[in-house]
Amino acid sequence: MVNYWMLQNSFTIGVADTVADTDTLTNIAKEIEVAKGKVRRIVEDAQQGRLEPQPGQTVFSAFEMNVNTLLNSLTERVGEMARNSIDYTNNIVAMILGGSKGNNFNITQIMCCLGQQNVEGKRIPFGFARRSLPHFSKDDYGPESRGFVENSYLKGLTPQEFFFHAMGGREGCIDTAVKTAEVGYIQRRLVKFMESVQAKYDRSVRTVKGSVIQFLYGEDGMDAVFIEKQGLRHLELNRRTFEARYVLDVLDDAFGQIPGKPGEYYLSESVRTACRRDTATATLLQEELSQLLEDRAHLARVLTARPRGKETDTYLPVNLDRLITTARRNERITDRTQSDLDPKDVIQAIKDLCVKTVVVPGEDVFAKQANSNATIMFHIFLRSTFASKRVLYEFRLTSVAFKYILGQVEDHFIQAQVAPGEMAGVQAAQSIGQPATQMTLNTFHLAGVSAKNVTLGVPRLNELLNVAKTCKTPRMSVYMYPDAASDQAKVIRLGQHLEYTTIEDLTLKSEIVYDPDPKTTVVEDDEALLEYW
Repeated sequence: MVNYWMLQNSFTIGVADTVADTDTLTNIAKEIEVAKGKVRRIVEDAQQGRLEPQPGQTVFSAFEMNVNTLLNSLTERVGEMARNSIDYTNNIVAMILGGSKGNNFNITQIMCCLGQQNVEGKRIPFGFARRSLPHFSKDDYGPESRGFVENSYLKGLTPQEFFFHAMGGREGCIDTAVKTAEVGYIQRRLVKFMESVQAKYDRSVRTVKGSVIQFLYGEDGMDAVFIEKQGLRHLELNRRTFEARYVLDVLDDAFGQIPGKPGEYYLSESVRTACRRDTATATLLQEELSQLLEDRAHLARVLTARPRGKETDTYLPVNLDRLITTARRNERITDRTQSDLDPKDVIQAIKDLCVKTVVVPGEDVFAKQANSNATIMFHIFLRSTFASKRVLYEFRLTSVAFKYILGQVEDHFIQAQVAPGEMAGVQAAQSIGQPATQMTLNTFHLAGVSAKNVTLGVPRLNELLNVAKTCKTPRMSVYMYPDAASDQAKVIRLGQHLEYTTIEDLTLKSEIVYDPDPKTTVVEDDEALLEYW
């Protein structure tokens, strides 16, 4: 049907899709004028010595950085204005949202302005004596003479703008040709260097000579192919909702009854009677609840340590939700089905499953600790999903369905473990090589656009692999104590010292000192560097 519709109403993009309304164009022109005024002020500040360079910067590099930052932010701003002026009926927007081609930056370049053109990550350099082209006056550091294109593809470029854009575009063409070979060579070196790195039968990752790269593949022994993003939703529940979902009390009169529906039960009568008579069930349910609360506290500690903030998703093997859905469909279980499972059996079965799902076998202290580290998240996930109340009330699983799920979890868990002989080194090399190749291809589409400049990616990768002593763009982030950071002179002095301090200097100056009474003799400033044995 869709195919027929596409035949009758084919998709097209026309000039009408590229024209912004008059108000938007006026606002964009105003924004560009304001930005030009700001650049003029930065030029004046630099000429009259008012520009404050950052530590380690010359006045000229500070000036260039300020201008570039200002013009890049302008391009992003006007692009946003253009995107806000068009809606989903626009065919370019439809194409971008559909994912067939293009991105928001293409809209910016077609409708607003091309922005600052760059060669090797810098503004267009002077090709003639003290100017970029003969059409400009000498020593002109303004936006236009150094490659800022304020026209769009729709409006058309001036000859100078076209020339600058061609300069930026040419870099992209050359990059694509040169860097493809370079990236291919990087990948080849990586593969040759790591080709013997392999997952062994003891789950460790070693080279052909037996050197250990990792004691446990990926720290959890799982093959990434079988791992899925899964939600740990019970961490987000408040206490009342948590209790409603997980607490099961055999002594309660409403035990086994559907909340808000007196006389309707999700547990069969025989199970309810057996549970009330057996005192062990109440104890087991209480233990289960305390284990869930303990898991929740552990998860909260793990997730708060993550830099992403409040995300409660994690990556684990075996998609339990899918298994439950399949089991319910196979056994024709509906929300009106009564479960014939005993909560005691559910708890015991999950305990047994946690014992069976082992990554590092062995009874010694190290094996137990390594196994606990590898499986703790999976076991928390198992216990929270197959808590007795959820199995009986939420999923309404029968004994046949539950048995099927347990078998499937065990099978899938074994399948998800890394296969001995997995060539981890070659995989690692390919997973670096592929994005690096992609990076050079993307450069071509974003030629000359400093805001999106990725040209410097491959040279940097080369520097890292070659352990280059002289970096193309040396940069280091140093965090200072607040009182020192506020003093500009101190910051500059520290920057100057650090520039010439190597790790060799630090190691040469370390010494072992016998200090019988550290409390009285330690120098406060050196306290963080000293180590006591």
